[in-house]
Amino acid sequence: MNRTKNLTVAVMLAVAAAACTQQDPTSVDNALLPEQPVTTELTFPWSDFASNVAVYGGYGVPPELGTGVVAKAFDGELDARTLVRFATYPLSAVVQDSLGTTLTDYDLTFHGGRVVAFFDTVASEVPGPVTLDLGVLHTNWDVRTASWSMAVDTVGGQEAWPEPGAGPAESFTTAVWDPSAGDSAVFVLDSAQALAWQAQDSVTDSTTVVQGARLSLLTPGARLKLTSVALRLDTRSSLNPDTALVLTVGRTDLTFVYTPAPAPPTDGMRVGGVPAWRTVFDVNVPTTLSSPPTLCAAVKCPVKLNSSQVTYAALVLHTKKEDPAFQPSDSVALDVRPVFDPTALPKAPLGSSLIATGLGRRLSASLFDTGDGTAVEVPITEWVQAVIADTTKTGPRTLALLSAFEPNDISYASFYGPDSPFAPSLRMVITAGPAVEHP
Repeated sequence: MNRTKNLTVAVMLAVAAAACTQQDPTSVDNALLPEQPVTTELTFPWSDFASNVAVYGGYGVPPELGTGVVAKAFDGELDARTLVRFATYPLSAVVQDSLGTTLTDYDLTFHGGRVVAFFDTVASEVPGPVTLDLGVLHTNWDVRTASWSMAVDTVGGQEAWPEPGAGPAESFTTAVWDPSAGDSAVFVLDSAQALAWQAQDSVTDSTTVVQGARLSLLTPGARLKLTSVALRLDTRSSLNPDTALVLTVGRTDLTFVYTPAPAPPTDGMRVGGVPAWRTVFDVNVPTTLSSPPTLCAAVKCPVKLNSSQVTYAALVLHTKKEDPAFQPSDSVALDVRPVFDPTALPKAPLGSSLIATGLGRRLSASLFDTGDGTAVEVPITEWVQAVIADTTKTGPRTLALLSAFEPNDISYASFYGPDSPFAPSLRMVITAGPAVEHP
């Protein structure tokens, strides 16, 4: 009896010892750990994530830019002229008399001057030296509503230009601008011409004979971006005739008029210009996936996404070369914003920029000039994550593509639309793994 009992105990001890040699309780058993997560890149075609694209225009007016445009037969069709009103002439100047005493001279005599126009050498499309004309306007015009055909186009009244193109203008003088020599053109004025704008003391005074100046281009085939313009007057002091002064007169109003105005696009997407264009469309963010096989092999499909699984999301657009007269000559700051109330379009309020910097996605002008169909990505990761995480709202959201600064330039950017082989798409990078189950 005792012998049998001892044998049983020995067998049990042997089995326990064998088990200890096969599995160390402090070691890692790979079968007990979850499988590694899988990272998958997905591209959703337009029909799988978006719909209802529309292009709206009319945002902003040229004077909001603070810059001007002059062009003549650019690309064979674009003409543009800049209009400017100068501020009131200075009534006094601080000078020193013959004894060196500092005094204020209230009796200034202007005996000449010049109008200096400054240009953006990067954003100007100019083949070489060009000739510009400086003319004087005698027709009253409204800075916010003036156009190629209308001098005033307000609710309170309308007045057409006697000649289309902000005309007529009394030609004063011309100047040559060579972009390789500098960024400015100088129009030299004699004593009579220098006094031309002196009576212009109020932009609302319709009895004023002189209503400003007009800058136009005489050389065809160019489009210039004017950054600023100033009137500089040469004067001599009545207290000390040997003292010569140069006094600068700024401008109160600046705008430009141009023709032809671009027609709304029949297809595709458009951003920028002045007045500016916006493109809006509805987005249904994919939240349930049934492919690809690599993902389904790691997790049980269909898998319902959560926001933490989306590591990257971006709209993929393809640049489109359109009317060369309005092709970008400088970089484009593309922005994307949510539309709060789509029923209020085209004047619906917009949310904050979805671009991390808030300054738009900067795109080189060359992408629209020679890179027709080039893909560009606009990251919207945080917005996609927020949409997936928001379980209180269902249905599509509406996004707007626009210029980060609106209006920003006479040129605009175009992209292919949903009916094109280069239709927009949504790129997402998903990282997911199987659920961890406790025994």
